[in-house]
Amino acid sequence: MLRNIKGIIFDFDGTLFDNALFPFYLIAACPPDMLRIRKERLARKGFAGCDYSSPGEYYQAFFATLGKACSCSPEQMRDWYFDRYLPRMVRVLKKYFKPRPGLDELFKRITANATGKADNKAAGSLLPDMPGIAVYSDYPFLKERMEALGLTPGPEILLYGPDSFGAQKPASRPFLAIAADLGAAPKEILVIGDREKTDGLGAFCAGMRFFLLKTGFKRYSQLKSCRPMEKEPHDSPLLMYTGAWDELFTLLLEKIT
Repeated sequence: MLRNIKGIIFDFDGTLFDNALFPFYLIAACPPDMLRIRKERLARKGFAGCDYSSPGEYYQAFFATLGKACSCSPEQMRDWYFDRYLPRMVRVLKKYFKPRPGLDELFKRITANATGKADNKAAGSLLPDMPGIAVYSDYPFLKERMEALGLTPGPEILLYGPDSFGAQKPASRPFLAIAADLGAAPKEILVIGDREKTDGLGAFCAGMRFFLLKTGFKRYSQLKSCRPMEKEPHDSPLLMYTGAWDELFTLLLEKIT
């Protein structure tokens, strides 16, 4: 599955941590915001695949839509979103959630290996190539949310959100831009996510491989052409795999170390 892979793009929510009860805890943290939270999630669904020319234009359209749904001005919704809603997400993550087992170790090894690789190159000795790593979320505050989980990604792990591109999954432009930042061709990128309609479709549109993480939800059952990760498909231009986190973690650790 990782053959000829030079870059890996992780989804965040549901992939780097199990987000099964996240909406419940988010509403419980501020029950009066329940209706507003629901409308935010519905508005976000309506923006799936939208690609604006800049983050400013994306947010202008998003908050205009959300403001109309909540009978508020776009400015009021922007203030609520950035000053209350996203910080609350960070607090809920820190209080109730943990990253997938071994993930912090994996990120620390990436940082250590990247540092050692640079030192050895400077000394004229090359270490085997290891893939570049990126995390891409449809929500901003990604660095803060990762740190809330106890993850400490170094500068070697690239972080992206809608504020990076002015677009939302499964739009292909962000995936292609991330591949360029990782110095890899689209066919050399593996996208790892838990939703085929966003992560999987984005990978498909960008010509990348896709690994669908099996979770407690049966979202992966809809992906008819998905193979177990130990099998290499030969009948489709899109290479797709599926498996549990433990299996994936073992392969990633071997690849990175």
